[in-house]
Amino acid sequence: MNRKKQSVALGLCACLLGGCSGEGFQVRQLLAGRESVVFEQSLYLPEYEFEKVRCDVEEGCYQVNTEMEAGLLIGNLIDSGVRKAAIVSEQDLDLDKVFMYALTISPVTFEAQYSQRQQITGIRRTVFTLTVQDEQELQRSRSHARRVVSEVIDPAMEDWQKVQALHEWVVLNTAYDQQAPLLTMAQRKKNISFRAAGVFERGMATCSGYMEAMHLLLNEAGVASLKVFSNTMDHAWNLVNVGGQMRYVDATFDDPVPDEPGRVLTDSLLLSPAQLHQLGKYEFDASTSTTLSEAELEAYFEFLF
Repeated sequence: MNRKKQSVALGLCACLLGGCSGEGFQVRQLLAGRESVVFEQSLYLPEYEFEKVRCDVEEGCYQVNTEMEAGLLIGNLIDSGVRKAAIVSEQDLDLDKVFMYALTISPVTFEAQYSQRQQITGIRRTVFTLTVQDEQELQRSRSHARRVVSEVIDPAMEDWQKVQALHEWVVLNTAYDQQAPLLTMAQRKKNISFRAAGVFERGMATCSGYMEAMHLLLNEAGVASLKVFSNTMDHAWNLVNVGGQMRYVDATFDDPVPDEPGRVLTDSLLLSPAQLHQLGKYEFDASTSTTLSEAELEAYFEFLF
């Protein structure tokens, strides 16, 4: 048997770690040690059935076949408050890629530590523990997001109107923190400007803070969002699902610097992939184990929706 342990720290633009919510998954059936589990409250394939099997891990093992499927599972587990679980697969999955897919839909950035064992049958069993930086902070951010959505969003709005209204709220209530990018990595970990709390608690954030706040707000309003990271640009923004169509939203670039109270730009609001490229200022990463390319992000979007 082959064992390995690895700690994976994921994030960009100093996107740091956050918290969890209550469990939102449901067991549909139990047969001979197998459960069919769905995450019915999720915005990402809520009817998708994961098979959970008994194994030598107390929490049980979820059977997955692809990196995207595993990323969907882990993203939903994080959103549901689960911090430790296991996956089994007949495929040799790139676990770093799995956690990158999970990161795009999870409410927060996280660190993952895992131990993998390959059995004689070829089945690979991976136990992982997920660590977020501040559970209480995310709970506060989610509370802020619920309040904002209740004040800004009319349930009768179309999805594009919800995106527009939340984008406007973030830009009007946030100033870009021009000093934060100059901090050391150790200082960044303590600075809420790199997280949604920067928007909600101080009204000041970097791109990752804008992106995470938009993600929480959109999800609270029932609009699914993928978080987009670009090491090439040192930047982050959102990919949203509007009626099954891909639309990019970048609240950071639509907020004037220095801040101009009351002014909201719309140059980076609800852009199709073609329109995003026409701007000539966006660069996606190439595909690696710890980055997702534009093609991979859009393929994941197609998988989810």
